[in-house]
Amino acid sequence: MGRKSDGIRPWYDKKTDKWHIIDPEPGAPKYRWSLGFGGEKSGASAAHKAADKYEQEKRAGGRLSMTRQTTSDVTVADLIAFYIDRRIENFVPDDDYPNELVRQEDVLGRLAVLLEFFEDLPLDSVSRVRCLDFGKFVHTREIARAKALYDRQQEIYQEKLAVFQKKANARQKFITDLAERRHSRVLPPLRSRPPLPLEPFNPATIPYRRSAARRYLEELSAAVTFAVTYEFIRHKIHIHLPPKYEPRKHSFTLTDVRRMIRAAWRHKGMGWVDGKPKKDLPTRRHLARFAFLAITTGSRKDKIERVSFRNEGDRPWIDLWQEADPETGEMIWKGRYHRLGEDEIEHKTKQAPDLPIPHIVVKRLVRWRDEGLIYPCAYPYHRQGKEEPGNVKDGMKAIFEETFGDDTESVIHTFRHSAATWLCADKQLPLPSVAAWLGMSTETLVKTYAKHREEDLQKIAEAISDPNRKGKGVHSAKLRETNPKRGKNVRQKPTENDRMEMDKGRRESTRLDKRPEKSKRGAA
Repeated sequence: MGRKSDGIRPWYDKKTDKWHIIDPEPGAPKYRWSLGFGGEKSGASAAHKAADKYEQEKRAGGRLSMTRQTTSDVTVADLIAFYIDRRIENFVPDDDYPNELVRQEDVLGRLAVLLEFFEDLPLDSVSRVRCLDFGKFVHTREIARAKALYDRQQEIYQEKLAVFQKKANARQKFITDLAERRHSRVLPPLRSRPPLPLEPFNPATIPYRRSAARRYLEELSAAVTFAVTYEFIRHKIHIHLPPKYEPRKHSFTLTDVRRMIRAAWRHKGMGWVDGKPKKDLPTRRHLARFAFLAITTGSRKDKIERVSFRNEGDRPWIDLWQEADPETGEMIWKGRYHRLGEDEIEHKTKQAPDLPIPHIVVKRLVRWRDEGLIYPCAYPYHRQGKEEPGNVKDGMKAIFEETFGDDTESVIHTFRHSAATWLCADKQLPLPSVAAWLGMSTETLVKTYAKHREEDLQKIAEAISDPNRKGKGVHSAKLRETNPKRGKNVRQKPTENDRMEMDKGRRESTRLDKRPEKSKRGAA
């Protein structure tokens, strides 16, 4: 009988002064290979770590190739590795998952946070308590991010304070020199002011948000569903999800939108022209165009900031043309907003239907295109001369704060929320058509915005029972069609209560009642 194998292990070769990994198991790609470093004593720790890491990765790879495993045998790390491998890196479309994931970088970031907390815990240990503990972990991460931002602000404060102190010291030295030379010159006050110190960092000011962990746990639940679909594990486990955020209630008025567009259009700042900095440039007019398109089309943020006047395939685009008016024969401009490029994929949860552009919007789009714009919402004064559209989040945040104050609840999505609110408030517009215009389901529209259709509910209330309504009330008419008088049913058999009443209150005997009497007689 042969000697038992020592398994995967590090091995030191004295002749070459190199550490190696030995894998004697059948099917290994190599029996032995070098780690590239030596030192019999100094490199021993690193060699053992490398061998352990190799063995863990090999075992994990073996588990990923197995099917119908129990949740006690599969760890969260194995589940996430399987999900990343099959759903992101080596994705193959099929009937259950026809499209690849969108925003894969964000998904990978959330999966990394899940790995940081759950690590190698078995799937069956992901309980309600652990999900709640994960919410606390997310809160701790928020505090850490806030502390890192505070430290950066503190560094900026120290830099500004050093600059001011340098100016103040130089001025004081100059005054001292004048006094020593007996000059009576009076200097004007220093125009610079010392920076305001920051308040001490207080973690208690960061509120605990239960809903902050929901998006991460939804990702874990999606990975579990994917693993069950592809038979990596036998059955699902329940992932406890915290409640969703409360729906947004803040919306813009027409006056608010006009104030923001006017402020963005008139703003002057510094930009780059031909590689040189220049002041007094209209650096926010692209944000004014963004706000105008957002409130008039109700589209999502990425469908507006990336829009082009050209059909480029990988982005939304605007089609403009002229046609004759059927009544007057005059040539008028028409337009269609393609929220989805020809090469982009449409998803069920993020609908992006085309829509006809309103006439008031078409006129402005034609003017912008004639001015030479390709991307209406692109920043035109980039330092490197780029003409590609970018993220408008920071610019719009500055406009919100300057227009409504630092404590405003306004965000970019408020434009879409306001557009839906305005359309739903018009009782002449059918809700399914409004949902199609906005690119959302009718169910979502009714659930979120139907409260603005109180007129419709009032109409239904009047239609039910209003006697003065033409044709009378709906329910009143239906009630008159029925006969409220009850007829005698002669075919109905008398019930037990009826038999008792006819028998003067004496209960009618049954066979079950007689059986005990017979048994008693037999016993006697």
